[in-house]
Amino acid sequence: MIHIVPYWRRYQKLILIALCALILGVVSDLLQPTIVSRIIDDGVTEGDLQTVLRLGGLMLAVTAFGAVCAIVRCIISSKVSQQFGADLRLDLFAKINRFSVAALGKTETAGLITRMTNDTSQLVNFTNSLMRVFVRAPALLIGAIIMTVLLNPRLTLILVVVVPIVALLMYISLKVTLPMFAKMQKALDKNNSVIREYLSGVRVVKAYNTFDQEVERFNASNIELVDISVKAQRTVGIFFPIISFTVNMGLVATLWFARGWIDGANMQVGQIVAFLNYMTQISMALRMIFMVYQSFIRAKASGERVAEILQEADVSEMLGEVYHVPPDFNNAIRFHNVSFTYPGGGDEPALQNISFTLPAGETLGILGSTGSGKTSLVQLIPGFYMPDAGQVFIGNNATAEMDPDMLRSAIAYVAQQNTIFHGTIAENIRMGKADATQEELEEAAKAAGAYEFIAAYPDGFESMVGQKGVNISGGQKQRIGIARALVRKAPILILDDSVSAVDVETEANIMKSIWQISPVPTCVVITQRISSVMNLQHILVLEDGKVAGFGNHDHLMEHCQIYREMYAVK
Repeated sequence: MIHIVPYWRRYQKLILIALCALILGVVSDLLQPTIVSRIIDDGVTEGDLQTVLRLGGLMLAVTAFGAVCAIVRCIISSKVSQQFGADLRLDLFAKINRFSVAALGKTETAGLITRMTNDTSQLVNFTNSLMRVFVRAPALLIGAIIMTVLLNPRLTLILVVVVPIVALLMYISLKVTLPMFAKMQKALDKNNSVIREYLSGVRVVKAYNTFDQEVERFNASNIELVDISVKAQRTVGIFFPIISFTVNMGLVATLWFARGWIDGANMQVGQIVAFLNYMTQISMALRMIFMVYQSFIRAKASGERVAEILQEADVSEMLGEVYHVPPDFNNAIRFHNVSFTYPGGGDEPALQNISFTLPAGETLGILGSTGSGKTSLVQLIPGFYMPDAGQVFIGNNATAEMDPDMLRSAIAYVAQQNTIFHGTIAENIRMGKADATQEELEEAAKAAGAYEFIAAYPDGFESMVGQKGVNISGGQKQRIGIARALVRKAPILILDDSVSAVDVETEANIMKSIWQISPVPTCVVITQRISSVMNLQHILVLEDGKVAGFGNHDHLMEHCQIYREMYAVK
């Protein structure tokens, strides 16, 4: 919870005003039983109507003042808690955006979503309660105890017994239920993960008619969530009646002892009424504290999960000191004895002792069987991962010593699994260059072979595409993704098997357009078609994460058996 405190400090003035209104409201509540006592003993018992009217008017004024304080407190608490939630969600989103790819792999997507939604909502509710109930309950409890001591010290002996018992019960409840609510949030993560996977792969489910299996999988995670939630709420439900019973026994004891004192003329009726009112306030305060503890338990569990995200080192923190790209930066790429193993991927390295040089403005084709390390290699260039050994250089500078934003601004990357976002085609392409003009959009679309199908839409570049491009074909997605990269006109272009869904002729036209870009980018192309790389200046053949061959087509035909086998079955 300590990571949440800085957010509260942003609104400390409003929180202070709310707490002042809260304290004044508590004072108003505490005055009312005493005024009632005076009305009964000095007015009703003595038959003094003027005293009844005077004190009755005072009680109305005190009540109205307390109501105004409550309104101010509620308005401020709602505003502060909601703004706090907005700030926290924004910071979480920004923090996740700065995560390295390795850090993103530590937590499932569904877990990150739950932290930004459900966990944040728990903290918002707790913040709201903090200004409305959390401080009010102990203030009311302490104030009511003080008033009972001033009213009749002998009756406060009952509180000496009741309050410690209730405090002990709440402490036990906190220790027992906190782990349960933490498990409940993890079960919610799992449930959300099942839903997300189903929605992402609904076409596969329909194609293989596995709906019944998906229902069973969701039902299992749903039942797990229900079981954990019921267990947690049942535990809370056991403690709450016990606490209420303890407090009510205190009220019964008060009435029992007060009866004898009234008969002995040691206490007046108004004092007993006031004492019972204070006991009721104490009872209410204890119940509120218990309910706040429930909120605190859930907020603490959620706060720990949110803190995991806020504490995670982002890319710049992991790199240590940040350097700006120097003036002599150029777009040559060099790997020097690079080895890499995925975090949590076991002991088997994805890349071993990779070394090669790609001069600026030249093109490299990468071939290899599935799992040979092609995508792993190109993901090291923009710094998505850092090598375990060796270094990757852009020009004369190691990527590990470059500012990641500056590094990636020099790279246009088309991933193997191309992502299309909900919005217009123009918005998707402009992700490569936010201020791209219409002419630049058309130029990039033509180079990517996407202009014809875009122009065929009634709204052209302003046509809407669904989430993940559900209303366009796989080849169209790839061409929009390539247009997004080309509009950037970056000095380094990486195509990670990004033309697999287009025909050979379209692929050839796209590659021809790329070679005509001025200035010519340093280009890295991963492909499964050997015909696509035969005419490139450099070809890298990978096998089991190692370099099996490097050179041009003629060199590899002479010196690389794996390349000759690929060529024979092209």
